[in-house]
Amino acid sequence: PYQFDNGKVPCVVDRRGGDPVPEHDSTGQLIYLLQRYYRFTGDRAMLARHLPRVAAGIDYLDSLRQQRLTDEYRDGPPEKRACYGLVTESISHEGYSAKPMHSYWDDFWALRGYKDAVEVAKALGKEDEARRMAASRDQFRKDLYASIRTATQAHGIDFIPGAAELGDFDPTSTTIALAPG
Repeated sequence: PYQFDNGKVPCVVDRRGGDPVPEHDSTGQLIYLLQRYYRFTGDRAMLARHLPRVAAGIDYLDSLRQQRLTDEYRDGPPEKRACYGLVTESISHEGYSAKPMHSYWDDFWALRGYKDAVEVAKALGKEDEARRMAASRDQFRKDLYASIRTATQAHGIDFIPGAAELGDFDPTSTTIALAPG
Protein backbone atom coordinates (compact mmCIF):
# COMPACT_ATOMS: atom_id res chain seq x y z
CA PRO A 1 0.00 0.00 0.00
CA TYR A 2 3.01 2.35 0.20
CA GLN A 3 3.86 2.21 -3.48
CA PHE A 4 4.04 5.78 -4.77
CA ASP A 5 1.68 7.04 -7.47
CA ASN A 6 4.54 6.96 -10.00
CA GLY A 7 5.09 3.22 -9.34
CA LYS A 8 8.19 3.55 -7.15
CA VAL A 9 8.34 1.10 -4.26
CA PRO A 10 9.98 2.70 -1.21
CA CYS A 11 13.03 1.06 0.32
CA VAL A 12 11.79 1.75 3.85
CA VAL A 13 8.42 2.41 5.44
CA ASP A 14 8.22 3.91 8.91
CA ARG A 15 5.71 5.92 10.93
CA ARG A 16 6.02 8.77 8.41
CA GLY A 17 5.22 6.48 5.47
CA GLY A 18 7.34 5.44 2.50
CA ASP A 19 10.82 6.90 2.27
CA PRO A 20 11.29 8.64 -1.11
CA VAL A 21 15.12 8.43 -1.18
CA PRO A 22 16.67 7.39 -4.50
CA GLU A 23 16.90 3.63 -4.15
CA HIS A 24 15.74 1.57 -7.12
CA ASP A 25 15.99 -2.07 -6.05
CA SER A 26 12.66 -2.31 -4.20
CA THR A 27 10.49 -2.07 -7.30
CA GLY A 28 12.05 -5.14 -8.90
CA GLN A 29 12.02 -6.90 -5.54
CA LEU A 30 8.26 -6.38 -5.13
CA ILE A 31 7.54 -7.77 -8.59
CA TYR A 32 9.84 -10.74 -7.87
CA LEU A 33 8.05 -11.37 -4.56
CA LEU A 34 4.59 -11.30 -6.14
CA GLN A 35 5.59 -13.66 -8.96
CA ARG A 36 7.31 -16.06 -6.56
CA TYR A 37 4.34 -16.07 -4.21
CA TYR A 38 2.07 -16.93 -7.15
CA ARG A 39 4.50 -19.59 -8.36
CA PHE A 40 4.40 -21.39 -5.00
CA THR A 41 0.72 -20.87 -4.10
CA GLY A 42 -1.08 -20.63 -7.43
CA ASP A 43 -3.09 -17.74 -5.94
CA ARG A 44 -4.27 -16.19 -9.20
CA ALA A 45 -6.68 -13.80 -7.44
CA MET A 46 -3.79 -12.28 -5.48
CA LEU A 47 -1.80 -11.89 -8.68
CA ALA A 48 -4.72 -10.21 -10.44
CA ARG A 49 -5.20 -7.80 -7.50
CA HIS A 50 -1.57 -6.76 -7.74
CA LEU A 51 -1.22 -6.54 -11.53
CA PRO A 52 -1.72 -2.75 -11.38
CA ARG A 53 1.22 -2.57 -8.93
CA VAL A 54 3.37 -4.65 -11.27
CA ALA A 55 2.44 -2.52 -14.30
CA ALA A 56 3.09 0.70 -12.35
CA GLY A 57 6.47 -0.66 -11.23
CA ILE A 58 7.45 -1.42 -14.82
CA ASP A 59 6.34 2.05 -15.90
CA TYR A 60 8.48 3.51 -13.11
CA LEU A 61 11.54 1.52 -14.15
CA ASP A 62 10.95 2.57 -17.76
CA SER A 63 10.78 6.22 -16.65
CA LEU A 64 14.11 5.92 -14.86
CA ARG A 65 15.68 4.33 -17.93
CA GLN A 66 14.32 7.03 -20.23
CA GLN A 67 16.50 9.53 -18.37
CA ARG A 68 19.57 7.58 -19.50
CA LEU A 69 18.47 6.94 -23.10
CA THR A 70 19.65 10.33 -24.33
CA ASP A 71 22.35 11.41 -26.78
CA GLU A 72 24.44 12.58 -23.80
CA TYR A 73 24.74 8.99 -22.58
CA ARG A 74 24.68 7.20 -25.93
CA ASP A 75 27.38 9.36 -27.58
CA GLY A 76 29.36 10.59 -24.57
CA PRO A 77 32.69 9.49 -23.16
CA PRO A 78 33.00 5.94 -21.77
CA GLU A 79 31.93 6.97 -18.26
CA LYS A 80 28.66 8.31 -19.71
CA ARG A 81 28.17 5.46 -22.19
CA ALA A 82 28.53 2.96 -19.32
CA CYS A 83 25.32 4.42 -17.87
CA TYR A 84 23.31 4.37 -21.10
CA GLY A 85 19.93 2.69 -20.64
CA LEU A 86 20.40 1.97 -16.92
CA VAL A 87 18.12 3.09 -14.11
CA THR A 88 19.28 6.38 -12.61
CA GLU A 89 21.80 6.77 -9.79
CA SER A 90 20.84 5.60 -6.34
CA ILE A 91 22.02 5.07 -2.81
CA SER A 92 20.83 1.44 -2.66
CA HIS A 93 24.38 0.40 -1.87
CA GLU A 94 25.41 1.75 1.52
CA GLY A 95 28.78 2.77 0.10
CA TYR A 96 27.05 5.15 -2.32
CA SER A 97 25.00 7.09 0.24
CA ALA A 98 27.33 10.12 0.11
CA LYS A 99 27.15 10.24 -3.69
CA PRO A 100 24.54 8.27 -5.62
CA MET A 101 25.92 5.95 -8.32
CA HIS A 102 24.59 3.79 -11.15
CA SER A 103 24.52 0.66 -9.03
CA TYR A 104 24.36 -2.64 -10.89
CA TRP A 105 22.56 -4.01 -7.81
CA ASP A 106 19.57 -1.85 -8.81
CA ASP A 107 19.86 -2.86 -12.45
CA PHE A 108 19.98 -6.57 -11.67
CA TRP A 109 16.85 -6.18 -9.53
CA ALA A 110 15.23 -4.17 -12.33
CA LEU A 111 16.01 -6.94 -14.83
CA ARG A 112 14.57 -9.54 -12.43
CA GLY A 113 11.48 -7.33 -12.08
CA TYR A 114 11.09 -7.03 -15.85
CA LYS A 115 11.40 -10.80 -16.26
CA ASP A 116 8.87 -11.54 -13.53
CA ALA A 117 6.44 -8.86 -14.73
CA VAL A 118 6.26 -10.64 -18.09
CA GLU A 119 5.48 -13.91 -16.29
CA VAL A 120 2.79 -12.21 -14.19
CA ALA A 121 1.10 -10.76 -17.26
CA LYS A 122 1.26 -14.11 -19.08
CA ALA A 123 -0.16 -15.98 -16.07
CA LEU A 124 -3.13 -13.61 -16.13
CA GLY A 125 -3.65 -13.92 -19.88
CA LYS A 126 -2.67 -10.29 -20.49
CA GLU A 127 -0.80 -10.96 -23.73
CA ASP A 128 -0.60 -7.33 -24.91
CA GLU A 129 0.79 -6.29 -21.53
CA ALA A 130 3.22 -9.22 -21.57
CA ARG A 131 4.50 -8.19 -25.03
CA ARG A 132 4.95 -4.57 -23.94
CA MET A 133 6.85 -5.63 -20.82
CA ALA A 134 8.91 -8.16 -22.77
CA ALA A 135 10.00 -5.44 -25.19
CA SER A 136 11.14 -3.29 -22.24
CA ARG A 137 12.87 -6.30 -20.67
CA ASP A 138 14.72 -7.20 -23.86
CA GLN A 139 15.92 -3.65 -24.52
CA PHE A 140 16.97 -3.22 -20.90
CA ARG A 141 18.89 -6.51 -20.93
CA LYS A 142 20.73 -5.41 -24.07
CA ASP A 143 21.57 -2.00 -22.55
CA LEU A 144 22.62 -3.55 -19.23
CA TYR A 145 25.00 -6.02 -20.86
CA ALA A 146 26.47 -3.26 -23.05
CA SER A 147 26.93 -1.13 -19.94
CA ILE A 148 28.82 -3.89 -18.16
CA ARG A 149 31.11 -4.37 -21.18
CA THR A 150 31.74 -0.63 -21.42
CA ALA A 151 32.39 -0.22 -17.69
CA THR A 152 34.78 -3.18 -17.48
CA GLN A 153 36.71 -1.94 -20.52
CA ALA A 154 36.80 1.66 -19.27
CA HIS A 155 38.11 0.57 -15.85
CA GLY A 156 40.44 -2.13 -17.18
CA ILE A 157 38.86 -4.82 -15.00
CA ASP A 158 37.75 -8.40 -15.60
CA PHE A 159 34.82 -8.49 -13.16
CA ILE A 160 31.40 -6.88 -12.96
CA PRO A 161 31.75 -3.72 -10.89
CA GLY A 162 29.34 -2.62 -8.20
CA ALA A 163 28.79 0.73 -9.93
CA ALA A 164 29.33 1.70 -13.54
CA GLU A 165 31.21 4.86 -12.55
CA LEU A 166 33.56 3.30 -10.02
CA GLY A 167 34.72 -0.05 -11.33
CA ASP A 168 34.59 -1.19 -7.72
CA PHE A 169 34.88 -4.82 -6.64
CA ASP A 170 31.68 -5.75 -4.81
CA PRO A 171 30.77 -9.42 -5.26
CA THR A 172 27.92 -9.30 -2.74
CA SER A 173 26.17 -6.71 -4.92
CA THR A 174 26.68 -8.57 -8.16
CA THR A 175 25.89 -12.13 -7.06
CA ILE A 176 22.19 -11.37 -7.39
CA ALA A 177 22.78 -11.40 -11.14
CA LEU A 178 23.14 -15.17 -10.66
CA ALA A 179 20.58 -15.74 -7.92
CA PRO A 180 17.84 -14.66 -8.02
CA GLY A 181 18.74 -13.05 -11.36
